[in-house]
Amino acid sequence: MADNQEIKLNEEEQIEITVEKKLVALYTLQQIDSKVDRIRIVRGELPEAVQDLEDEVAGLETRIGHYNEDLKKFNTDITNYKIKIKETQALIKKYEEQQNNVRNSREYDSLTKETEYQSLEIQLCEKKIKEATMKVEDIKNGLAETEKKLEERKKDLVVKQSELNSIVEETEKEEQELLEKSKESEALIEERLLTAYKRIRKSARNGLAVVKIERDACGGCFNKIPPQHQLDIRIHKKIIVCEYCGRILVDQDIIDQYNAKN
Repeated sequence: MADNQEIKLNEEEQIEITVEKKLVALYTLQQIDSKVDRIRIVRGELPEAVQDLEDEVAGLETRIGHYNEDLKKFNTDITNYKIKIKETQALIKKYEEQQNNVRNSREYDSLTKETEYQSLEIQLCEKKIKEATMKVEDIKNGLAETEKKLEERKKDLVVKQSELNSIVEETEKEEQELLEKSKESEALIEERLLTAYKRIRKSARNGLAVVKIERDACGGCFNKIPPQHQLDIRIHKKIIVCEYCGRILVDQDIIDQYNAKN
């Protein structure tokens, strides 16, 4: 009878040690993952800022390309209108010379109308040249402003990229070491429990899946923990989760064991 009680006691102790080790491993994993989170938060906004600047630079370069295309088009139009004016002036001169050799008034009137029509064509071309010239000036102003803005954004991009590269260089080694430690801790946790940990961590805004009891409350959602649950947490017989937020709960003893190892 005594032997049976001793075996039962040893089994209970073994269960307690197993759960306790799982809790320490989970808390260790949480601390490592939280450190990785903090590293990523430090550089977190910089990649987005760099990407935004890269997108803006690309957009400005595209706009400059469109400006140059429009500039080329309107300058070509102006050149064509000027050529047309010269051609039209030559026609007018031709018609005026023909008027000196007409045989009747009908031919004279016909040449006069043609001359007047060509004069109107010249006026229309001059008007279009004036409009195109104004558009060219507007485009040049827009182009100059955009080119200035592009240079400023390129300088900003160089600064941000330098900042990002510097932070990545400073933290990359530490992050890799932490990720290795994270894998080592994950190896100590059974797959079902690890899956639950990752699921909880993903759904928690602060990434905390394992939290300690603080003033009789959950360290994640701060809801009060019933006394019986607190007792279950302290004796490490099983893994207890917060009934409100689902986070895994640990007591100060687990934290002390983690601190003793680190």
